[in-house]
Amino acid sequence: MNVRSLSPSKLDDLLDKMRDCSLDILLLCETWHDADSVSVRRLRSDGYCVVERARPRTSQSAASLAVNHGGVAIVSAPGVRLTSVDVRFAPSTFECVAGRVWSNSSSCIVLVVYRPGSSAVTASFYAELGEVLDRLSTFVDAVVLAGDVNIRLEHKSDPQSVEFCDLLAGYGLTQHVTGETHEAGGTIDVVCTRDDMPPPNVDIIDVGISDHRLLR
Repeated sequence: MNVRSLSPSKLDDLLDKMRDCSLDILLLCETWHDADSVSVRRLRSDGYCVVERARPRTSQSAASLAVNHGGVAIVSAPGVRLTSVDVRFAPSTFECVAGRVWSNSSSCIVLVVYRPGSSAVTASFYAELGEVLDRLSTFVDAVVLAGDVNIRLEHKSDPQSVEFCDLLAGYGLTQHVTGETHEAGGTIDVVCTRDDMPPPNVDIIDVGISDHRLLR
């Protein structure tokens, strides 16, 4: 979900939706948090596991006054094991964070990606996403890639949509979201899994706390 602020005022609503939808894991974009986030500290104190990456601030001046846009996070419910995965690469065209989720004796890697819509899609984005996928391909775990890429994937013949899907296919991944994921229209949020995994059922739910919908 593109949550557009993991603020203390929105956190209770988000956790209510997590419980109502029986979700064990939240993959969040645009958390707008800093490294000392009150909401992240509260989640951890309440028994949730959090793997996060705040957007680095370009300037420390007035840092306490300006909203730190961007940011990505993975949140697991109490009792669900989540550990950080270091992809050892810091892309410049998008933000990402990876974690390993454990269930009994099996595990999978989840990668959250956020590409700002304020920036044009460039060849560097595809090159950097390919670099991250190269590194994840060395793991034996199943891989789930989800997030907000701000590419209009409903336009299937658009060159950006074609190149994105071709890149995924080169790593044995398929994008499963169909339908509008933003209140203004368009399929710009994704859920991608490996072709050798059973394809997931993806529900799009308007949860009323963001201009993006929840992908479940």
